[in-house]
Amino acid sequence: MSENTREITLDEAKKLYNSNEEAKTFLLSKFTKDELEGKNIPTQEEFDNFFEENIFSQIDYSKTAFLDWYGVSSQTPTSRITLRNSNNEWLFDYTYDQKNQRFWYSYDRVYTIFKKKFLLQDVDIDRLMKSLVEKHFNLDECQLLNTAKYIQSW
Repeated sequence: MSENTREITLDEAKKLYNSNEEAKTFLLSKFTKDELEGKNIPTQEEFDNFFEENIFSQIDYSKTAFLDWYGVSSQTPTSRITLRNSNNEWLFDYTYDQKNQRFWYSYDRVYTIFKKKFLLQDVDIDRLMKSLVEKHFNLDECQLLNTAKYIQSW
């Protein structure tokens, strides 16, 4: 993003959406209709707080490992890292290589928790997760994949 641009907030988008017909198409490319019409979509802050309290807190950093391109544990540091909980169950896997940033997250232990808690559509979870990943993992141009989507694409 260039220094002369910034992201529009949801509150700003709601005001424009309700007052400007020409802006609706653009705004619908950035937000869902439910969000713009004021339905029960959590704010990014609410989503992030829930993540920090209920998901991020599960990470057992002693189980952190580097992975090679094929997902096999590597003894030497790589740009791919996996994070697990205390039961050694997989939560996240991310690659911070500038040319190929990816962030995978568990369908069972992450995605479904958000879906149940907030009753969100996939597009809403994806948008909120993208901002969350930018903030917590410093991955601003990454491809997000929950394991269900990733497996379906194979």
